[in-house]
Amino acid sequence: MAQSASAPALSRQTAPPVPQAPQASQAGLGRFVGLLGAVFLVVFLAAFPHVVTSQYYIHLLIVIAIYAILILGLDIVVGYTGQVSLGHAGLFGIGAYAAAVLFLKLKLGLWFGLLAGIGVTAGFGLLLAIPALRVSGPYLAMVTLAFGTIIQIFINEMTDLTNGPLGITLPPARVLDFSLIGMQAPWGAAGRKLEFYYLVCACLLLTILVVNRVVRSPFGRAFEALRDSPIACDCMGVSVYRYKVYAFVISAALAGLAGALFAWSERYVAPNSYGFELTVLFLLAVTMGGRKSRSGPLIGAAIIVMMPNILADIGLVRIMAGIIAAVAVIVVGLAFLRRRDDRMTLLIPGALCLAFFPATLAMDSVTDFRLTVFGLMILFVVYYLPEGIVGFLREKLPFLRPAHTGATQNLAASGDALIRQGGRAGADPLLTVERALMQFGGLKALNEVDLAIRPGTIHGLIGPNGSGKSTMMNVLTGIYKPTAGSVTLAAGTDAAKRLDGRTPSEIALSGVARTFQNVQLFREMTALENVLVGLHHSFQGTLFDAILGTPRRRREEREARARAMAILDFVGLGALAQIEARNLPYGKQRLLEIGRALALDPVLLLLDEPAAGLTAPDIAELTLIIRKIRDAGITVILIEHHMDVVMGLCDRVSVLDFGHKIAEGGAREVQSDPKVIEAYLGSPVADAAE
Repeated sequence: MAQSASAPALSRQTAPPVPQAPQASQAGLGRFVGLLGAVFLVVFLAAFPHVVTSQYYIHLLIVIAIYAILILGLDIVVGYTGQVSLGHAGLFGIGAYAAAVLFLKLKLGLWFGLLAGIGVTAGFGLLLAIPALRVSGPYLAMVTLAFGTIIQIFINEMTDLTNGPLGITLPPARVLDFSLIGMQAPWGAAGRKLEFYYLVCACLLLTILVVNRVVRSPFGRAFEALRDSPIACDCMGVSVYRYKVYAFVISAALAGLAGALFAWSERYVAPNSYGFELTVLFLLAVTMGGRKSRSGPLIGAAIIVMMPNILADIGLVRIMAGIIAAVAVIVVGLAFLRRRDDRMTLLIPGALCLAFFPATLAMDSVTDFRLTVFGLMILFVVYYLPEGIVGFLREKLPFLRPAHTGATQNLAASGDALIRQGGRAGADPLLTVERALMQFGGLKALNEVDLAIRPGTIHGLIGPNGSGKSTMMNVLTGIYKPTAGSVTLAAGTDAAKRLDGRTPSEIALSGVARTFQNVQLFREMTALENVLVGLHHSFQGTLFDAILGTPRRRREEREARARAMAILDFVGLGALAQIEARNLPYGKQRLLEIGRALALDPVLLLLDEPAAGLTAPDIAELTLIIRKIRDAGITVILIEHHMDVVMGLCDRVSVLDFGHKIAEGGAREVQSDPKVIEAYLGSPVADAAE
């Protein structure tokens, strides 16, 4: 059995250039821009009512801030976890009615209404998330859309509680009632009118701070990881379902806060205020503003609040349509003059922008078509600005890109990269597979396969394509539940543990880590952040630790980063810690996947074709790393088609063919087995007859 035919060609390839890590000066500039933006926002909010004294514009800014609170929460679900929710208008309505009903029935004011809005909506969010998040994609969108519709119907029908279609009217909000202590407000009557404005601004700034801390904590990394690769996330010990629920409940709580503020802002709540149109607006705000940012929701909220006012003025709409048409002509014309590669793809949006102008001239009003306009805007943004306005600006202006956490620090490795595991060759099996059967309909991908993996060894699992190797990997890591048979892990001094029937995250936390045949990295996260997801099991802090930034949270983060750097140094990626995984060369991605798996401190590491597609130098580096892993006492199961790698590394080899184990023994012994030769090269009898 020779090395696969593609390997010699790969060995002659020149390794692609390794991207450079961001310079400390560039990362520092990114941090400076973020700090400057935060200071500008605080100064703007504080000064606005004193510069623009019109109550109309002050109220408009209040609504923008309230919507921004909800959209910041929605971005956690849509931007970070990648789930599409159409039920946030319903959650917004629940928060509003929780505050309004509390005043209607119990005469409890603003502060109790805010607490009720947050608590009641978070509870409804949990009730919705538990069943809804077991599905994904369009099914999740349909479930959440149905939830929003049902909530609107219930509010309309439950007249005893909600006053039905008549709605609930609220008095002016009292933020600070000085009359309770026999005093007048020290800032006078003019200041009293601004109390609610500054309360909303404070809630917005607090929301930005909370969201920022959550998404930069282990919880935020878990949210991003499950968006990029749910399977890899589960196999890192991070339960996809559990963290989807966390994200949804946090988002629902912020929607409830926004709803309660909105009720006291408008001083009137009614069922038709929280319909499907509001859901469309919220999604438009997230997609247009830009996901995974704090400025994106602010921009998106401003757009959706101002847009209905703009569409109500047909003269202003025509002016804007004319400007848009002129810009479209210039952009498309320059693209053709400069012969840009994307010039043909610009024709359709250019034509639509051009056609919008005569369409507005033929209309007396655009208000009745606002949902159509919003829908077209969403389609345009999703197709041509997938990262939104903020993402587009970051692409064109690199200094606006956020500095990855720790990018400006001199991160130093600390601690051992690998936790040494006990056990040596000759001891009782570490992993035992007995009569494993994996059946898909009439196909038996595994047919009563037995394996006994000795601790401290490298055990090869080889066979032709379709022999059942990757199926065995998926059975061992819980992705597939075997039709029959058992998988038992005996690690350290603990009693033997049955793995079959457990979830991938439970198996990962039991000490079984893996890589994938097709690299499953968290592509938008840096190499360091990928490894930190593998270290997720080492964090003991709660969500409140993340929100409050407690000393335990900071200590755990500091220790985890030092350990992550040690692991990256071990696999030769220390200098690339701040490079996003998608920008690494393929060979480095393979090494990063191994490093991330090692962060789980596994007793058993499963490597699924780690040398596939690598150049000869990369294979040599990989071989050295696998030996070092074995020397640390970590048992390795290796699936590989490069037979020189198998022969040079494996202490024992099992051979599968059509789901059956046809041979097992030492590497050289298996290589000369007639059954193995027949499985790889065809029947020797048939060859002789020719």
